[in-house]
Amino acid sequence: MTFTKLTLSLSLITGLAFTQLAFAQVDQARLTGTVSDASGGILPNVTVKIVNQKTGAAREAVSNASGIYFAPGLSASTYSVTATAAGLEPAAYKDINLAVGQERTLNIALQAAGVTTSITISGGDLAVVETSSATVGANVNAREVAEMPINGRQISQLYLLTPGAQSSGGGSFDNIRFSGQSNQQNAVKFDGVEGSAIVDASPGNLNGQTSSAFRLQASLETVQEFRVESSNYPAEYGTGTGGQISIITKSGGNELHGSLFEYIRNDAMDARNYFDGVNKNPLRLNQFGGSVGGAIIKDKLFFFSHYEGLRQHAGIALVGQTPSAAIRNLPVCGSGVAGRCVDSQIKPLFGAFPLGNRGATSNPDFDIAQLDGRAVVNENSESVRLDYHQNDKNTFYVRWFRDDGTSNAPFDVSGSAFQQKATTQNGVASFQRIVSPSIVNEIKFGYNGPKTRTNGVAPVVPGLDLSATTLNITGANVLVGIGGQGASAGISIPSGLVRASSATNGRAQPYTNYSLSYSDTLSWIKGNHNFKFGGEFRQVRLYTDRLGGVTYAFGNLDSFLANTPSISVLGDLSAPSPFNNGAT
Repeated sequence: MTFTKLTLSLSLITGLAFTQLAFAQVDQARLTGTVSDASGGILPNVTVKIVNQKTGAAREAVSNASGIYFAPGLSASTYSVTATAAGLEPAAYKDINLAVGQERTLNIALQAAGVTTSITISGGDLAVVETSSATVGANVNAREVAEMPINGRQISQLYLLTPGAQSSGGGSFDNIRFSGQSNQQNAVKFDGVEGSAIVDASPGNLNGQTSSAFRLQASLETVQEFRVESSNYPAEYGTGTGGQISIITKSGGNELHGSLFEYIRNDAMDARNYFDGVNKNPLRLNQFGGSVGGAIIKDKLFFFSHYEGLRQHAGIALVGQTPSAAIRNLPVCGSGVAGRCVDSQIKPLFGAFPLGNRGATSNPDFDIAQLDGRAVVNENSESVRLDYHQNDKNTFYVRWFRDDGTSNAPFDVSGSAFQQKATTQNGVASFQRIVSPSIVNEIKFGYNGPKTRTNGVAPVVPGLDLSATTLNITGANVLVGIGGQGASAGISIPSGLVRASSATNGRAQPYTNYSLSYSDTLSWIKGNHNFKFGGEFRQVRLYTDRLGGVTYAFGNLDSFLANTPSISVLGDLSAPSPFNNGAT
C-alpha cells in the first residue's frame, strides 16, 4: 500500500516597523536595536559588526535613518558586537547569547572620542522576554539540555519545561500535548527540516515521534538547544496545530571539544519491597557514547560528530492461563468416542501452550503458567555535521544523523514476542547568502526517513506454522485459590483469554516512509520596513502493509476443542491454517 502527499506552502509577511518584527527562519535568530549617542540622539549609518565567538563568522549591519539596525538569519550561538562611527569611540559588547527563533534587542550608545565603551553581557542564558510577537513559546538552552537530569536521556521530557505542555504520564513524545491540542498534531523540525514520523497520509495524524522502546531518535548528545511554539505560531509553521518544536543540532568551532559518558542502571542498585519478599526483576541498562567537534580549517571549515549506544535487558514476569493436564489428555474425536473430546487438527496445538507451573485455578480446565522473560533493546545513534564559512557572505552546512534500534519483548506465557526494528534518518543541506546588509537568503534541502518494521514471534510447534495466526479462547474469569480461604477466594486471572500466537496478527508490518523537502526564505529590509518571503515544497511517501494475519476467535474452550472458530480480524486468508472447519 502506497501513499503519496505533496505539500506546498508559501508565506509572505510584511513588517511595518522594526519594533514589530519576529519572523526569521524557524531555526535561526536575529539581533536588532537602536544606535544613539551619549545624549540619546539617533545615529544613522553606523556600522555594527556581529561576530560568532565560536566560529569567528562575521556579519555587518548598518543603522538606517531612524538609527535602527537589524541582522536576521543568525545561527543560535554566542556573539560579540562592535559599533563604529566616524568621530565617535567604538562600543563593544561580548557574550550575547542568541537562542533559536529568538529576536533579541541590543541598544547601542556611542560615546564621544576619548571615552571607550566595552560591556560584557552576563546572564546570557537567562530567559528573554518576547516583546515583538504574540507567539507563546519558550527556549530550552544549551546549559539546560546538558545539565538537566533526565531518566533515559529522552529529549521529549524537556518539552515539558515549556508553556502549555502537559503529559499523560508516559513521558514519550506521543503522550505530550500543548495548549490542549491533539498530541497527534505535534511537529518537530531538526535544523529547519521536518523530523516527524510519518504514520499515515492523512493531515490529521502527524504523530511526531511515536511511542516505542527506543530512546535515541534525537540523541541529547547532538542537540544544542530547542524552542517550542505552543500557540499563535508564525507563518513558517503550518504542518500541525499542536506544539511546534525547532531543534538545533551542535556544530564545531575553532576550539576542539569532546565528551565521553556512560550511564548505568542495575537492579543491584534498586530497592526491594521489604514486606512482600518478592525478588526484584533483573535490569541491566547501559547508555554510553561521546562526541567531538572542532575546526578542520580555522575560521573556515568545522566538524561535529557523535555516537550514542543503548543496551537494555529488563526482566518481565508474565502470568496467564493454559489448558490443564485433563484437557491435554482428552481423546481425539472419532467413531466410538463418547463424551468430551478434541478435534484431530486441534490436538497438536496444545504444544503451543506452556504447562502450568503455578498451580490450578477454580476452573478445572485451566492451570496457571508463569514465564520469566526479558525485554531486550539495542540501539545505536550517530551523526556528523560539517560547516563551511566561505566568506562573510556565503555559508554552507550539511548534517546527517541515523538511529538504528531493535527490540524484542515477550508478551504472553506461550513465548509470543513483539519484535521491532527501526531506522530513523534525517539530513539537511543548507546554503545562506548575505546578498547585502539588507537582504539575506537561505536555501535548504531536507530528507526525513523514520522507517520501522514490526514482527510477531509465535510459539514453535513441530509441523505447524503459527507465524500468521492468533488464537483467542474466551471463557469466564478463573481464580487462583488461596489455601484456607474457601473455594471462591483467590486472585482473578481476567477474561479467560488464552493466546497462542504472535503480535500484530502474525504478519510483519513494515512502514517504509520518507519525505523530501526544499525551502527558500528571503528577508529584505527596506527603510523602516521588513519583508519576508518564503516557500516550502515537501514530498511525502509511505509504503506499508497493514493486512496482517488472521485472528481466530473461539467463544469458549469447547468451541476450540471442536475446531469451530469465527474469524474476528480479516487478514491474509491465503496463509495455511488448521482452522477451516466452520470459519465464517
